[in-house]
Amino acid sequence: MNANKVSVIIPSYNSQETLKYSLEGLSKQIREVDFEVIVVDCSSHNEVERLCTKYGFVNFHHEKKRFSPGIGRNIGASLAQGDLLVFIDSDVILEENALTRIRKHYNDGYKIFGGALELSDFSPGSVASQLEHSFYNHENQKNRPVKKRKNLSSAFLVVEKKLFDDAGGFKDIPRMQDTELTERIGSSGVEIYFFPDIVAYQIQDSKLSKVFRKIYIGGVNLPAIRYADRGFMKTVFFFFFLPLIALAKTGRIILRNLRYCTHPLRELAISPMILVSGFVWMTGFYKGIIFNKGISKNR
Repeated sequence: MNANKVSVIIPSYNSQETLKYSLEGLSKQIREVDFEVIVVDCSSHNEVERLCTKYGFVNFHHEKKRFSPGIGRNIGASLAQGDLLVFIDSDVILEENALTRIRKHYNDGYKIFGGALELSDFSPGSVASQLEHSFYNHENQKNRPVKKRKNLSSAFLVVEKKLFDDAGGFKDIPRMQDTELTERIGSSGVEIYFFPDIVAYQIQDSKLSKVFRKIYIGGVNLPAIRYADRGFMKTVFFFFFLPLIALAKTGRIILRNLRYCTHPLRELAISPMILVSGFVWMTGFYKGIIFNKGISKNR
């Protein structure tokens, strides 16, 4: 293991349309930090591999069987030569100097942290792309202060390799692997931080139906991930008070976005859709607590 190298790990499935922007952004930082990029791909074609061969700093690894993103990240971590792992999705573009700032925060003693995730200009500008960004990244704006966090998104996650290996990596679940892993690490006493000076831009291009499906599955999974040992009384509490919890959740999302986002009018316009998303999330949560079948196998 190289004590000065940063290993950027990108899981991939048919990602060639967005991955090209991610790799191009990384290519601009090649003289700033000693880093490698590991792309772990499970596409049934070779377009991603052809793209990766254009960049000498990319270590391409292909798996024939399609994997969940968490497993792709675990494979990448097992191949990593650096002491510090930077997980980004294939639609995430790191801002210039991001790796330099990441290395600085790690050298200052922080072992697990995340950075700001803003909406990329390469996104289609649709209601779906704005909704997905606003719902999932309401704690990740670059205008927010440095703060401790309970969990982080694997779309942009930095973690010491030893800490990651000791934790056993991501679990093989289709969604919310990042919530499960980071909350598990946090429960062991390791402090988790958010640093807004590390900025990345995410290309959100999902269809509206897919965004709602992701939100619904997140609701289904949360009781099994965070409240598996909740007991009868807590289940009854959730059953009766979940509408208020969902309203508080969406209200908090709206207020955070209005306070910290770059385009508040755009956030205000999307607010009714966030409220609808809260209802979708609540429906999934009800399914999770009533049927109690554990983590959904669906993505």
